[in-house]
Amino acid sequence: MMRTIIEKTLAGILVVLFSATVLTVLWQVIGRYVLEAPSSATEEIARFLLIWLGMVSMAYAFAKRMHVGVDLISARLSSGSRVNAARAIWLACAVFALAVMVYGGGLLVKITATLGQTSAALGLPMWTIYAIMPLSGLVIAYLAISFFIEGTSTENEPATGEPK
Repeated sequence: MMRTIIEKTLAGILVVLFSATVLTVLWQVIGRYVLEAPSSATEEIARFLLIWLGMVSMAYAFAKRMHVGVDLISARLSSGSRVNAARAIWLACAVFALAVMVYGGGLLVKITATLGQTSAALGLPMWTIYAIMPLSGLVIAYLAISFFIEGTSTENEPATGEPK
């Protein structure tokens, strides 16, 4: 239930971020070629939106189990061993998300906040831009732990009742 809410929330955020990116770039093109007055602010906004779009997309792909995986070894395992292999993979994903994305990303946010670093054109505090890394890491860690507990396969399988 909670995973469904997370997936729908991530999908909604992605729609908003993608739409905002398209509109920002469109305005940049109109400003540059039609109005002959390019804006550095739109370039910066588009860059920040793309950072957020990439990180939220990664969490969404993880939730849908659409990430790239190599099943060369697990395909040859028995069904019980496959579940154990999947659990090991989910545990490794959770540890990576917590260590690199949450802890490392949190340090990045803390350092940029402490230094008071701001963006050039908009003057936004850069920690607000970088905050998406630990947030995405928390979502991925939660999902990996929930997949681990369920013993969910690492493969993206169709929902029950749908043909394979």
